[in-house]
Amino acid sequence: MQEKKCVALNYASHSHYNDHLVPVCAIMNMPLIVVDENDCATCKKYYPDVDVILAEYDEFNPEYLIQNFDVLFMSDLWDRDVFKEKFQPLEKKYHKNIRNVHVPHGYSDKGFYLRKAAREDITLIYGQNMLDMFRHEGVLHELQHYVITGNYRLTYYRTHQTFFDKIVQEEVLSKFDKKRKTILYAPTWMDLEETSTYFDFIGHVLDTIPEDYNIIVKPHPQLELDDTALYYQILGKYQDHPQVHFLIDFHLIFPILNVSDIYIGDMSSIGYDFLHFNRPMFFLNKDNRNPKRDRRSFLYNCGVDIKKHQFPRLYEIIGEHLHDDKKYKNIRAEVYEYTFGKERTFSEIKTEIINTYNEIS
Repeated sequence: MQEKKCVALNYASHSHYNDHLVPVCAIMNMPLIVVDENDCATCKKYYPDVDVILAEYDEFNPEYLIQNFDVLFMSDLWDRDVFKEKFQPLEKKYHKNIRNVHVPHGYSDKGFYLRKAAREDITLIYGQNMLDMFRHEGVLHELQHYVITGNYRLTYYRTHQTFFDKIVQEEVLSKFDKKRKTILYAPTWMDLEETSTYFDFIGHVLDTIPEDYNIIVKPHPQLELDDTALYYQILGKYQDHPQVHFLIDFHLIFPILNVSDIYIGDMSSIGYDFLHFNRPMFFLNKDNRNPKRDRRSFLYNCGVDIKKHQFPRLYEIIGEHLHDDKKYKNIRAEVYEYTFGKERTFSEIKTEIINTYNEIS
């Protein structure tokens, strides 16, 4: 088994990618390169077991990468043909081939993302659900090289659970005025399908919070760029609310899920992550999709599907359905198994990745 020099890259400073790249760094025993000082400091704080390198932006280019590494791991989408075209002259110059491994930043039912992910050089795939979604989108035939990984992020969390849980206790739960049941609201960004509920409907989530709940809001980092003014207006409006805490520049996912009693979401991949805990889930279905027929709302089968006209009754609906949540437990377990399969050891995943890039080099 010939190992090559590997590195994970977060060259565009998408800080939420780090929670996905770091576990793969642990698997491959490789460093993570970032280009932003704050990003570097945050990674060193939250992931002390991984070697984080701050690259000088003006020196961080394709020639630097091919000089120093053989295999790149990224969560940014990079079409394999464009990738090879970019590196081909350098491959001739340095007499070596360079490979690119796509690390998914979570799994969701967003077809536009998977259509692009199928065009990667090597793709990491969680399990059967992702493969079937490639087929549904008509791009399975474009998927050339891939490795089935299972839920390695959960494995990584379990390995460091005491450390991560302490961070959440000190930096999140301590911000509430008193202990209550915890709701996590995790809206996605305003993607190509405009699936986010954050800007238009957050008032339904935060304006009428019952006294017996605290709410952790995990806005997708891209939302700040989607509408910067409104993003900060929302933060300002609720920043002093004793039952509300926003996770800003905080990208640990599984320790947050571990302390969350209830999930409210739309199309975020965090919904699939939450399946492991098998707790009540509520989905803000703003486009009134039918989860029985619409593949893009498949996850909504795992909890209560709340249509747009019902949003004003959000907490009334939550109260009505919590007592019969048991009816969703089996389907949540089944969908989790379908999406992630059995956990694989880091050694198994590493061996298969190495075999894959060796076979095609």
